[in-house]
Amino acid sequence: MRLKFLGLLLLIMISVAGCKTAGTGKGGDTNYSMFFTPADHITQLVQQKNLLKAEQVWVQNKAFFNENPETRPQLEALASSIKLMFQPKLTASKARVDSITWPAPVEQWPIIEDKLTDAGEMIATAASESILTVFNQVPAELAQLQSSKAKKTKIITDGTAAAFQKYPLLTGKSFFEIYPVKLNNTDFLDSQADFFTKTILAAKGTGVPHLMNTYGPDLSENFKNNLGAQYYKNALRRVAGKSTPSLRAIIKAFQSTTKAGFDVAEIPDCKIAFVRVTSKTMMKQHGIEFGLGIDVDMPIQAEQAEAHGMFNSQTAKDADIIILINEAVSKINRKTTGYKAEKSKLITGYRETYNNKYDKTQMIYQNAQMANNGLQFKINQFKMQGLGGALALMTMQSEIDLNEKHFLSAQANATNTPRMLNLPVYQKYNYKIVTVKDAKQASVQYYIIDRRNKAYYENHFDITQQRTFKVAYGVQDEDPEANSILSKFKTEQDLENYEKQPVSVNLSDILGHYASQRGKDKKYTNIAKIQKSILHDRNKALAEFYSNKYDSDTGNDPRFDSVVVVFNPQGGMGSGFFVTDDVILTNFHVVEGSQFAEMKLHNNMETFGKVMVYDMHRDLALIKIQTRGKPVTFYSKKSLPAGVTLEAIGHPEAYPYTITRGVFSAYRNLQGMGPAPSGRKVRYIQTDAPINHGNSGGPLFYKDKLVGVNTWGLSKQATEGLNFSVHYAEIIDFLKQNGINYRK
Repeated sequence: MRLKFLGLLLLIMISVAGCKTAGTGKGGDTNYSMFFTPADHITQLVQQKNLLKAEQVWVQNKAFFNENPETRPQLEALASSIKLMFQPKLTASKARVDSITWPAPVEQWPIIEDKLTDAGEMIATAASESILTVFNQVPAELAQLQSSKAKKTKIITDGTAAAFQKYPLLTGKSFFEIYPVKLNNTDFLDSQADFFTKTILAAKGTGVPHLMNTYGPDLSENFKNNLGAQYYKNALRRVAGKSTPSLRAIIKAFQSTTKAGFDVAEIPDCKIAFVRVTSKTMMKQHGIEFGLGIDVDMPIQAEQAEAHGMFNSQTAKDADIIILINEAVSKINRKTTGYKAEKSKLITGYRETYNNKYDKTQMIYQNAQMANNGLQFKINQFKMQGLGGALALMTMQSEIDLNEKHFLSAQANATNTPRMLNLPVYQKYNYKIVTVKDAKQASVQYYIIDRRNKAYYENHFDITQQRTFKVAYGVQDEDPEANSILSKFKTEQDLENYEKQPVSVNLSDILGHYASQRGKDKKYTNIAKIQKSILHDRNKALAEFYSNKYDSDTGNDPRFDSVVVVFNPQGGMGSGFFVTDDVILTNFHVVEGSQFAEMKLHNNMETFGKVMVYDMHRDLALIKIQTRGKPVTFYSKKSLPAGVTLEAIGHPEAYPYTITRGVFSAYRNLQGMGPAPSGRKVRYIQTDAPINHGNSGGPLFYKDKLVGVNTWGLSKQATEGLNFSVHYAEIIDFLKQNGINYRK
């Protein structure tokens, strides 16, 4: 037994000793032992002539070599071998560096850079061999190469300015990309500011854009700004000569400067005032439906001036240039291009029902309670058994914890599960996704007045801006998916916000067009001449505006010119007619559910209108539209002879512009038949003139005078010829309430 114990102890000691003297190299994957040490590994690698790998073994196992000083001669021999390996390489690299002559032609720069780069890499590699330093084996050739490279680098660096000034900057690739030594590009360009600036100012053609594209990113911000300012002044001098620069000269110089690649921080000595001189009558008559904004995208001092007095504001008086903006036409054209019906459901109420989960949770809770009671009894029994019971309880701890978790969970579920549930009652319904094209169109006349040169220029430009919206109509608040549906589509508010936004025009676009129209300026002796020209143009625009109104009859029956087809965006169709030149009257139920309606005129023109006001009791609504039309003339007498012929014009069953005739029977005071009738009665005209789907909202005429709005009829099979139109007295009262001047 004693011998066995001693043998085991000896084996353990040997193992420990082996672990202390060998180990695993840091970062390596070689397992060393008492039979294969790092010193053995180095011997093996030297025999294989893998000297650099042998040095890595030394670096990774320095602790081993420090504990075994007998290995030092082996390491000194390794360092000497590495020195002998580097000496010829360092000598060859130095010879290549010494062969460099400077200055040198540009085509030799890449070769010179390669020689210097190779020398730098050789120096870095040799210097990284720490074994050479530790064992005093650093080759003298390393210092010689370092000195030679430093001298050549200094010679080339000192000659950078001379080389730069001889380099083809206006046509060649980047100087910094091919120069043999690396520079701080920005600092060097700052040092060459005078030469660089002179080169740019003297250049012509495409040289400057090429130079700025090549070196612009390396210029300091201050240098770049100064360079841009000098280039602009030089360009302005070339364009304007010694005379006071005109606006056209300023723009030409600015365009030339930006085209060359410069940013101009500020155009000095040029102040612009914008004045809106659009006709007030046009704006009041809604000929101008959206505003115009000028985006000042040039570094020019510009301000908005009040239009009052045209030139009398202080801003206009102080300005060098005045730009007058006159919107001749500004229209919004909203058009429905399609719609799609979508199905959903809404909650109409709730019904109480028994919750089947209630019984299940109660049963689970009762079972958990019984199991918990049994476990508690068992625990109490063990507690009375002393030390043995306590040990048994310790072994049961996981069972106790799991039981408590199940019991508390069952208790919570039983408490939180109600006996009765209120389930929602759903009803199916349809909403519509309507595609709307909202277009802004304008024709803008502008005047540019150069007060310093007593000249002005006039021209116009057109604006077209269009966006397509998908709008959800008829989504019910009671729909549980309402928020989700509305988040996917635009709303009426989105459309209105778009229409209210002014259309922006870049100042650079206006002035760029102006600058290209050389020789078209007009001289003026005083501002009154320009004011007279502006008033003439405004009156011309007003005349054209009023010429679009329907002041004359068209066709054999001029009444048709007053009637329109009304399309509800949600799919309905009805009739309507002009009560003023831009206001349509129709039934409320024709436009119900939408703020907008698309319309078609008798001349086949299409337009869009917005519902202004409505009276659900009378079933009347007014629509403000863009296109002008001919308003109807109202019947003005207090009575209408019984038996006279009345005529209804409308679009029954989608047959447009159908006229039907019948006789007048009587005035009737009946309960309103609109979507929200009240106890108050409405005055109607009873006639047997056929009124069908599509006639709703259309006019009822006695000869050429309006006497009613076709609204409803009895549709029972046994009853025929009982059709009713809202009396003209009700219509007149409705128009007066809303400030509408009708034609008598």
